[in-house]
Amino acid sequence: MTKIIIIPGSTRNGSVNVQLGEAIRLKLQEMGAEAVLISLADYPMPIFNADDEAQNGVPKEAKDLADLVAGCEGVVLINPEYNGSLTPLLKNTLDWFSRDVGVKVYQDRVFALAACSPGALGGIRGLSHVRDILVSVVADTITPQLAVGDAGGAFAEDGSLKNERAVGMLETMCETLIKKTQHLAD
Repeated sequence: MTKIIIIPGSTRNGSVNVQLGEAIRLKLQEMGAEAVLISLADYPMPIFNADDEAQNGVPKEAKDLADLVAGCEGVVLINPEYNGSLTPLLKNTLDWFSRDVGVKVYQDRVFALAACSPGALGGIRGLSHVRDILVSVVADTITPQLAVGDAGGAFAEDGSLKNERAVGMLETMCETLIKKTQHLAD
């Protein structure tokens, strides 16, 4: 069974991007994958600084999260758009993943991107910045992505997405991610 980890770049109470992570988790499980939604609050890491790394090494939390990711075939990164880009929390996580954390986080797994925003664009501007980072670290990233606008009205009571277009994007992203991870395992 394909194992996929979902990492929202927000730890805020009531975050619509954490809600989106739950909707993605449910859809992936419905499609036959084992999906785990985590919180970066459980892996507090200092802001990346090469001098601190040289003096103190890679934080245990970065290694622990990297080990968790290494046990998965797929990763969904959810980026709450901050000023048209990615959150400092997600950027810091990606930076630590590029260090010597004991495993190669960006190789041998497939990445997918998602966002949710109150605006009509659904956070899509920030996803291009996340994609640029993943390209620079040579991560295998699927093309279909999920950008959900009108965050306040995006979710049904059961946590699923209400908008048909968003549901279609979710299904395409999840289906592509599962197929690509299965192909990687072959």
